[in-house]
Amino acid sequence: MNKSQTNLKKELLKTYPGIRITIMLLLVSLLPLTSVFAQDESSDSDGLSQPAVILGQKSSLKSEVLDETIPLSIHLPENYEGDKKSYPVIYMLGSDYKARFAMLASTLDYMGEGQIPEMILIGIDLPDGNSILLPTRDTKDTTIPDNYIEFIETELIPYVDGKYRTAPFRALYGASNSGFFTVYTLLNNPHMFNAYFASSPSLRHIPTELHEKIKSGPLKTIKENRSLHIIYSDEEGNLPELVSEFSNVVANHKPESFAYKVDELVNQGHVPAIDFNMFLLELYPDFNPLEELDSLDQVVQHFDMLSKRYGYKIHPPISVLMDLGFGMIISKNLDVAEEIYEYSLKLYPEGKLLYVGMGVVQRNQGQVENARLMFEKALAIDPEYSLAKRWLKRLEE
Repeated sequence: MNKSQTNLKKELLKTYPGIRITIMLLLVSLLPLTSVFAQDESSDSDGLSQPAVILGQKSSLKSEVLDETIPLSIHLPENYEGDKKSYPVIYMLGSDYKARFAMLASTLDYMGEGQIPEMILIGIDLPDGNSILLPTRDTKDTTIPDNYIEFIETELIPYVDGKYRTAPFRALYGASNSGFFTVYTLLNNPHMFNAYFASSPSLRHIPTELHEKIKSGPLKTIKENRSLHIIYSDEEGNLPELVSEFSNVVANHKPESFAYKVDELVNQGHVPAIDFNMFLLELYPDFNPLEELDSLDQVVQHFDMLSKRYGYKIHPPISVLMDLGFGMIISKNLDVAEEIYEYSLKLYPEGKLLYVGMGVVQRNQGQVENARLMFEKALAIDPEYSLAKRWLKRLEE
């Protein structure tokens, strides 16, 4: 490996550090909450500029079904404005808990670099608390949760699909009381979402009614692939027993197309912090089998297979393509590396890292002016992109 290749590898490791996801989540949770959402003001009272970290934007939707305006929290993938792809959507209940929303948004960004597809996150704020999604305590009336299901189906999903480039794949995430609502929604309207994530769901509410829904409700006859993943901790009162009873009914009555998984964690508390990471890895278990993707043809075939499985076009992520091209640079297969980056830049015309990769290929081919053009294109996308600056400077040395 020559000096320039060694330097590129070091730069790539800096760009994609292999930190543990749990550490990343802890760091995000310590961010000031004012830095999570985009602000209208350009500076604060001390003259400081806008926050360096912005993980979401506030919005709202006037609901006729609920007869109120529902606050929303929106997080788009980093590359959303620079491409024309469509993205799957995760709907989060209770996004007014901003630290939790920040954890979900940052997890999607981090894992979207190669472990899962990039995704849009839509948070449904519940300023009155997520207990609003439960049946009433005395009469077990489900009017309000039923209305929320109607709101999501007839107003929110059409609004999101009309405003953003969404793929026909949706997931619903809820925790605690809203975890109950996730399960309740699945059993009453399994067609709304492809995947349902329930963290520490409050299954003590109307358990008999839930069991009957499993036995004879809409889920019983569904033909499309659907999944429910429940995660909870062993220290959550009688929840382990409630989940066990629920699981026994599911095992005896679930349709063949329904995938069901339960994870009981040890000493992780109510709504375990690592739940979302586990949900996503289970949903996309073989998204990036690095040891098997040794050529561009294999990469294309693998992601074509995933596209058929999930029902929408899934493109190979930039990190997978960059790593493949980098491997060809290391092995001095420069023509193959050039082919990989040409393909990649057609998919991601705003992929600044890919321009750097192509620039390194052309530099090693002796095409100095073409390499300079690639590094300059990366800087045109991001004038402060230090990786491109350093490689451009090396051309002068």
